[in-house]
Amino acid sequence: MVDRYVIYFSILSVVGYVYECFAMTIWEGKWDNRGFLFGPAIPIYGAGALMGTILFTYFIKDYTPLSVFLIGMGASAILEYSVHYVLEQIFHAYWWDYSKAPLNLNGRICLPASIGFGLAALIIIYVINPALLPILEGMNENLCQFLAILLTFLFTLDFTLTVTVLSGFEDRVESMDSFINEHMDSFIGNILDEEKGLDKKFYGAVDRIEDIRKRLISSRIEKVVTSMSHLYKRAVSRIKKFTGRNSGRMNDMLGAIKRRIKKEEENER
Repeated sequence: MVDRYVIYFSILSVVGYVYECFAMTIWEGKWDNRGFLFGPAIPIYGAGALMGTILFTYFIKDYTPLSVFLIGMGASAILEYSVHYVLEQIFHAYWWDYSKAPLNLNGRICLPASIGFGLAALIIIYVINPALLPILEGMNENLCQFLAILLTFLFTLDFTLTVTVLSGFEDRVESMDSFINEHMDSFIGNILDEEKGLDKKFYGAVDRIEDIRKRLISSRIEKVVTSMSHLYKRAVSRIKKFTGRNSGRMNDMLGAIKRRIKKEEENER
């Protein structure tokens, strides 16, 4: 049974990825490649679908479409809020933001999205499960074990790579910020020595400092992006924002890096 749960979880994670990408593409008005992992799967959908299936199979057998919708809407809101909070605490970043959506709570959840998940619960319970569960039940045991082990390995590998990339990226951005600040201290000292006095020369020095900083940031970002692999760029592009200490500068760097990645992708087309 556990093997079939793993397969079910994996399938619904992929289905969730497809739903999320198309739903957010419609919402944003442009293609939005969603997800936390490298692969085409969003585990929160698989986890939510699996928990709902277990709930309505073993614990709430006398259910109606209304109860499925309401429970799906409420449970998804709790799950989505919790996952957002945990990811934010661990990685000091987040991957979705509902702050501009109506009736949102701290940008982590919002009523329109929760209603959508409630409708998704109806589709899962009344459409997907009646078609998918009999197929899983009829699968050969050895095949189930093989697929479960393979899928577990792939998800574990993907998660490990993602965590490694995200941890390294935050360190890389902080290192780049430190590099720029150190060099700017030197530049500022030299420029102010050249142009003393609170007159036009001083304002000219300020302009020169800002110009040097922009060119220095652009140069470092170009080097950082050039050194990134395709998967690395893909993971970074999905981050919405950083939180915590130095989040302002971190998000400025993140925005500049994402714009550089987008420019590279447009040039490759």
